[in-house]
Amino acid sequence: MKKYRLRAIGMLIAIACASCGEWLYLIALNLKVYDQAGQTAAAVAILYMIKPAAGLLMNVWAGSIIDRLDNRKLMIVLYFVRIAGITGMVFADALWQIYVLVFFVAAAGEIFEPVSLPYISGLIKKQHWLKFNSYRAIADGGGFVLGPAAAGILVGTGSVDAALGTNIILLLLAVVIVIALPSVKVILEDRNERKWMQIWKEDWRLVTAFSKKFVMLTLLLLVFSCITVMTAAVDSMEVAFSTEAIGLSKPAYGLLVSIAGIGFVSGSLLLTIVNRHFRSIQLLAYGSAGGALGYVLFAFSQNFLSASAGVFILSGALAFANAGYVTYMQEHIPVEQMGRMLSMYQSIEAILIIGMTAVLAGINQLTSVAAAVQTGCLIMLSLTVLLVIISKRTLVEKKPDIL
Repeated sequence: MKKYRLRAIGMLIAIACASCGEWLYLIALNLKVYDQAGQTAAAVAILYMIKPAAGLLMNVWAGSIIDRLDNRKLMIVLYFVRIAGITGMVFADALWQIYVLVFFVAAAGEIFEPVSLPYISGLIKKQHWLKFNSYRAIADGGGFVLGPAAAGILVGTGSVDAALGTNIILLLLAVVIVIALPSVKVILEDRNERKWMQIWKEDWRLVTAFSKKFVMLTLLLLVFSCITVMTAAVDSMEVAFSTEAIGLSKPAYGLLVSIAGIGFVSGSLLLTIVNRHFRSIQLLAYGSAGGALGYVLFAFSQNFLSASAGVFILSGALAFANAGYVTYMQEHIPVEQMGRMLSMYQSIEAILIIGMTAVLAGINQLTSVAAAVQTGCLIMLSLTVLLVIISKRTLVEKKPDIL
């Protein structure tokens, strides 16, 4: 039991290091591209198109590989791909080189989630999934708070490359921890000689058959994915909305981001206390509802106080929703199929993110950034109402059998 607890704690530390490094990377990369492009905002906007594009290109086929390999070894490889890509960015002297490296780092990051979830599901006992995911929310929230703060200090006292270097160190620490953890992969796939295209087609048929067999489960996950799409689309306009619609200064916007981080950590801490009293589907539905209400409050804010209340509520509520979503998938999707299911659902999500971001950008051009953000948040609220209704009706209790 002691060794088991140490493994769980080690995994949480690795997640916290990667989360903190992700925020360092995001802020430092934005500044590096902005400066290298001669302070052109369009150059930074391209970065927000690369990640969903990489996800779309990778997730349609990556799941077929994920479920047939040792997840721990694949996680280690993906960590090193990200480390190599970020190291290359430090020495890159041309904008196109940075974009190419960003694509590879984003591709590795997109594959990492469907790789890590089956591994964690095998490493952690089933009865501890919700508890672990509650503490995982704290690990992610800690990165949310510490990452931007560390990036501000490093960029202010040193350089953007110093922040990227710190991210590399954090990723190295995470990969060392994962190397020390055991493999938990059980290979169930047969080893006969089959062409890759045949395997890929069979996997898509498996996902389609699973989705048709468990309609309510699939509908629930897809609606939550649509809510996630709307949050990504709204977040892409957050800076412009805060400065243009609310009139916040850069220091005030920085404080707003910090409040969001505090909200996420607060929600995560509360989750560790109350998680035993809720089922995963309740955390998913009610957390999404609270998050949507927070987004609507933020979207219709006229001053810093109401905007702060909105981001605090939405961040705290999303800690509940994310933990509920991950646990619900673990409970209802077989571990040996999880990589394929998650990857292929994420490929659909990537298409929707690109599409909705373009739609909100079009609304922004035709009207105003406030109208675009408000439209996105109202759509999100409508989707949340649908999610709550579905969660009330779904009676999926038993883990589906392998198809």
